[in-house]
Amino acid sequence: HKTLSLLTYQAGHAIVWRDAICDWFYKISGIPDAGGRVGHHPNRIEAESMRLTGYIPVDVTPWETSSGGKAVACGETIGCSAETTLDRAAGWYNLAFQYFDPDRGLPHFKVFVNDQSVGAWSADLHLPSQALNGSTSTRYDLSGIALRPGDVLKIAGRGEGGNPAALDYVEIVPQTPEASR
Repeated sequence: HKTLSLLTYQAGHAIVWRDAICDWFYKISGIPDAGGRVGHHPNRIEAESMRLTGYIPVDVTPWETSSGGKAVACGETIGCSAETTLDRAAGWYNLAFQYFDPDRGLPHFKVFVNDQSVGAWSADLHLPSQALNGSTSTRYDLSGIALRPGDVLKIAGRGEGGNPAALDYVEIVPQTPEASR
């Protein structure tokens, strides 16, 4: 379990830094990306754009280490949620939850589709910072989730020990035959 968690962290970390470098250079240079990739993430839903209960948008420093420059954070003892109504074709999907795991506390997350639990995890990686930044940005993956238009996706978070159960975004990608092997 520990090895898989670290490999998942590294995979998510590569995405964070790819996006950070591209976004930073675009902002500094003003030169548009000829391929239209910079800042274009059609499968992402930013946490701050979801319907929030208890969660509040917060800045992430440096800004380029979070998608959109922000995350949402939950109070230490209250439960929070972020939800969205999906408009995807019916099918099987892989979901990635980009979140922050500063080295303090042990927050818990649960994922629901139409109030049915489909996944849960605890942020227990002990990453090398106590701040919401690129060093603590990581992900939790769920594979093979059936979705239909109008489904409600909800992430419930509960902070603990000063760790605010912070979320960056959800990425929803159609499952391909290769991905399910």
